[in-house]
Order: sequence, then structure tokens, then C-alpha cells
Amino acid sequence: MSQPSTEQIHVLVVVSLGSVSLRVEEFDNDARYTDELTHYQRRGELIRRNCKDYCQPILSKIDALYAFSDKFALPFICVEGSSGMGKSQLAFALGGGGRSWFYWPIVIEQSSQRLYGNFSSISKAFSDVTKMDDPMQKSEEGILNTQSDFYDKENLWAFGFILALLKYYCCKEQNQQGQMIRLQEKTSLHVEKCNREKVVAFRRRMKDEKKVLPFFVLDEMTPSINRYYGWKNVAAFQRNIFRVCGLVVIVMGTDAKITNLIAQSEGTYDEDHEWMTVISRFPPYLPIPFVDEGKESAWNYVQDKYPVLKSIVENSRGRFARYFADSAAHYTMENLASGIELSDLLDEAFGHVSLKTHQGNHFMKEQEGKDAQLMAISYTNVDSDGTSPPPHKKMKTELEVGIRSMHLHFANLVDKQKTEVVINDRKLKIDGMPWKPSCCFPSINQDMLLYLAILGGKTYSGYYDRDQCIDYSTLGIFSEYLKGKGFMPKINRKSVKKDYELYENMVAHMIFCASRRNGVQGIPFDEFFAGLLSECQEEIRPVTMTIGNTEKAIVASDLLETYEDLAALSRSKIPFLAPPNAEWPPCILDTRAEGCNFGHLVHVSNAERCDIYVRNMEDNSKPPLFLCECKHRSKNVDFGIVEMIIVGLNKVWEKWAVVLLFCVKLASFRKDWKRIEVGCVKVNCRSGRVDWVFQPAKEENRKQLVIVMETGPLTVGARSKP
Repeated sequence: MSQPSTEQIHVLVVVSLGSVSLRVEEFDNDARYTDELTHYQRRGELIRRNCKDYCQPILSKIDALYAFSDKFALPFICVEGSSGMGKSQLAFALGGGGRSWFYWPIVIEQSSQRLYGNFSSISKAFSDVTKMDDPMQKSEEGILNTQSDFYDKENLWAFGFILALLKYYCCKEQNQQGQMIRLQEKTSLHVEKCNREKVVAFRRRMKDEKKVLPFFVLDEMTPSINRYYGWKNVAAFQRNIFRVCGLVVIVMGTDAKITNLIAQSEGTYDEDHEWMTVISRFPPYLPIPFVDEGKESAWNYVQDKYPVLKSIVENSRGRFARYFADSAAHYTMENLASGIELSDLLDEAFGHVSLKTHQGNHFMKEQEGKDAQLMAISYTNVDSDGTSPPPHKKMKTELEVGIRSMHLHFANLVDKQKTEVVINDRKLKIDGMPWKPSCCFPSINQDMLLYLAILGGKTYSGYYDRDQCIDYSTLGIFSEYLKGKGFMPKINRKSVKKDYELYENMVAHMIFCASRRNGVQGIPFDEFFAGLLSECQEEIRPVTMTIGNTEKAIVASDLLETYEDLAALSRSKIPFLAPPNAEWPPCILDTRAEGCNFGHLVHVSNAERCDIYVRNMEDNSKPPLFLCECKHRSKNVDFGIVEMIIVGLNKVWEKWAVVLLFCVKLASFRKDWKRIEVGCVKVNCRSGRVDWVFQPAKEENRKQLVIVMETGPLTVGARSKP
């Protein structure tokens, strides 16, 4: 977001040593911001009308908190969710209950959404008084503990700011009943440095006069802007300053650390004390008409023609859905005369969602963002309403990465919509059990566009940094883990050794990423195989396959051409795959009738005698398109291991035709080969060199083929930014 001009943000003017005048005015002459504000206001009204069961419990909680008339520090409400889930739009949906509220974002950056430009003035005013109180230079103990002398006895500018807002509200109360309070007219807030008791006394007077107390919504709250210069103190201060005045504050953000900014020095209590209410689920996306009538007409036309578009929008987070619908409507307007192809429309719209998301979130710039992308592709830390194991909580590293996955990426808290957290003996608890923020990713059914667009698509790999134009490879990303830079999630099957699990997971990711390079219509086998080789490089780059010591270039189907049972694979398309062991909803699979080709990647148990396969989506009764076996060993894979693999496949997959055997290196054993109907060829994935280990002499004997994929050691360094 481009920043508002300096004349739009009015700064404080010192009147005397103990007071200042803050001139605040939100200008309404910039359509970039006002159009976005109108959009959020319309969406808030839609949520308020259609999701009363969601909004009313929050409003009731605010009323209940204000019933604690003599409470020293009120519990607070914490709205937590990853980017685009609908936190900010919730702030526009809380009206209609007779209680007004102030709203502003704590942080406005260059990449912030345009909505925040409408609140830049009051946001800066609050930032100014915070800096004047300088909580970064105070003791952490005093800032975190709401019972400290800092809050109880000191005169603070923030207290004066809150008092000025309450006085402004009282003057405008008749016009602000049950609405968001915006300082649209030029306003001078006279702020006197004062103590807490002065604010509490004014609050008490308001109640005595039967005035409805407002609440405060602070968006984009985070203690992680600068980990080394006291931002933990700033976040805790900005939250606690309202609580100690007996005012309800709702803090919103993607950073789960705001939930547990508690004082480590608080005394031991024998009873539970209310700490906060966590809101971590949001209303479904509710579309509103485009302002542009032509775009609205195009969108209505195309979603009627292809109902899957409506299903995608209704089952994705709001921001992704908005990007998607906008792109689909634009594509329809541009191509209506020449004809609309669903596969082309989806590729275009998915690419637009991906590009806009990278530009706004920049998650691939940080190692923890790459880790989160890896976890999302692995599809193991997923919310499935109790049908799958909960996310890892045992290892501290995993817990911390999970929290960052919400701040940098698109995971969410595992908690349900409304969670009451108490504090007892300096520990946070729910239902008597310890509580810490822990995250998981939404399932495909909950957020389709996360898996359709953000994890890779036509022309961009799953690990492509679109913001910096860096084409990370799967091998490079996984190598970061071995060098101690990254985090590795579990895989959703049992294996014996951790490095073995890592290698299998890497191969599954390579197949996943390579499958998407031609978009949703699927990718021809030769192009898929070439993509698979490029995922084995330090960075994505094309790799030419050559035979032996010659420079003769070949493609993957050349290896299959004399194997009659493999002819179908040569002509086939590898589908646009879901993450390992995830399944597309029926509405996505049904697009096959419109020329799309979505499919499933299966990461199986050892009992099935292979590790990975791509399901045959045309006929599930037929064998998979190909099988994969992974052998990550310090020693080269020898004849005995290959023989054991073939024996196992023959027992379980009677009609198997081709298996890709991924290993570091294959031992030399040509003379030991005794299977006259099974060919064996090895491919150096780094160089592209192809060597036949054994080729049955007679073509009629060529029934099955083992393609050994030599990846080399998993120690290659990925390009990274310092």
C-alpha cells in the first residue's frame, strides 16, 4: 500500500509541558482508500445480516466484560488468524448492538492493505503517544504485569489519549450509536498526561449517566516487528493500557505471540482468572456485487456457465476468493467473444491469486516462510475436524514454527471459534489443561485456493519466490533442512529412519511440483519428467537427457517406446496433483468433463510395497500411472535391493508396468541381472545422463521397466538471501 501523503497524517502539537493537541482527520479524497473502505463496510453489513450466530456471541462477550465494573484489568478478546481470513472485515460487522467502537491498525506498512489508509491519522496519533510513554525503555515485568506501579501510579500520555477519545465519543454519542467511530472531520484531541484513575473516574461517570461504553479494536497487533528492540513491551503496553482502565479491547493479528504476553512475576493464585477470549474462526466468504457493472455481468455469466467457480469462491478464504473472482471476471470480459475455456480461465485466475498473495505477504523471503510452504505441501498439519491426528505439539521447534506459519503463511490456530482462556499460577489454561497457541493449516475443503493456487501452478513451481523471482527447487529447499536452516514436518505414514522419511517426502514434493507446470489440464509425461529432473537441481533449470557418452538428446518417452505396456504412459498426461494423501473435492474432479485434469498423489504405507504413486484418475480399478520407490542409503543401491523391490511389487501390484526408483546412487550389477522381461535404466538427475543397465534383447519380452533416478546426495545448498 502506498503511504498517505504527509498532509493527511496530522502530527501532535505541544501546548504545554503536560498536554498536547493531536489534530486528527481521515481524508476522504483518495479513491484508492475510500473505495476499499466502502467495500469493507458493505461486507461488514452482509456479515452482520447473515451471520448473526457468529457476531452475537462476540457482542455478548463484550457486554459480559463490561459487567465487571470494579475489575482492575479486564480480560481481552483476541482475534487471531492468518492473512486474508477475515479479521479486518469482522471489525466492520460488530454494529447493530447499540455499542459503538473505535478501530485502527497498529502498524501500517508499505505492503499493508489499502483499507488501512483510511485510518492512518488515528493510527499515527496512537503511535505518537505510545512513543512519548516509551514502553520499550521500561522493564518488561512492569509492562506485562497490569498490577504494576507503572499502570497504577504513573502519569501516561496514553491514558490522556484514551480519555480524549472517550470525551469525543460522548460529544458524538447520539450520532455514533452502534457504529464504528471515525474521525472524518478535522478534530483536535486535547491530550493531557494523566494517571489511570482519571480515566477510570470518567468511565464511571459515563456509566452513571447511562452512557453506553465503547470498545476498542486494534488491528495488526504484533510483538514481532523488531525482536530486539522492545516490541514485546510495546504490544503488551498498547493492549494493557485499555484493560487497566476497565475498557474492552479487541486485539487482532496474525502473530500468535500476542495471546501469551503475560507477566512471569505475577503471584500464585488458587483460582482461575479470566485472561482472554480467543476468536480463531471466521464467517464464510460472502460475495458482494462488483462496483463495475460490466465485471459483475461477466462474473455472473461465467459462474453460471461453470458452477465450480462459485464452489471455489465459497470454500476459500476471503482474500483469495476476492482475487480469484476479480481475475475470472476480467478474463471473461477479455475472452468472451473468442470463447471461454475453463482450464485457461482457472490457470489465469490461480496465477493471479498467487501473484497478488506473494506481493502482499512475501512469505518466501524468510526461511520460516519456506518452511511453512513445505508444511502446507506436505499436508500433514491440517485441520480435519478430528478425523486426523492433531498437529505436533511435543517439540518446541515445531510449535514455534507452527506459530510463525500463521504470521508468515496461511496456517490458523487449532482452537475452535470461541475459546475461553484463563490464567492460574502464571499459566494459561483451558478446561484445566495447559494452553499454548498452536497452529494447523485448513483442509482443502476449507480453503481450496490455498491448494489450487498458492502451492504452485502453471509456469511457477511450488517453491518459486514470485516476489524476488528466485526459482527454488525442491532439492534445494530440503537441503536447507540438512544444513540446519529449516524445519522438517512429519510425513503422514510411518517409516523407520528420519532421513528416510525426509527423502521420501522430498520425492513426493518433487512429483507434486512437477505435475503442475502445465496448469490444470495436466502435463504430458515427457514435460513432467523434465520438470522432475529440474526439481533435483540446486535451483530450477532445464536439464537435457542424453544417452551414455553421446550427446544425443532424448526425452523420457524414448525410454518407453519399445515397451508395449508402457505406450499408454508415453501418451498420458500427469494430472494437476493435490498434496500427498489429500483429495480434491468432487466439484474439482468433475471438471474433467471440461478439459481439466486434477489428480491424487498417494504416499502409502510400507505394506503396499512402494512409497508413492500417482492414481489413475480415468479408471481407479487400473494400476497407477507409475509407482515410486525411495531408497536413501549411505551405500549404493545394489542388485539385491532392486530384486527385493521387484519381488514386492509383483506380490501387491500384479500388473505394474513402470517403477521410478529414487536413490543417491546405483551400484554396478549388470551381470547379475536375470529378469529377462524387466528392463532397467538409470538417469543421473543432476546431469541428465541416461545409461541402460539392462534392456531385454527381444522387444516382445519387454514388459516392465525400472527407471533408477540417481538424485545424488541430499547436501546441495539452495540459494538463499542473507
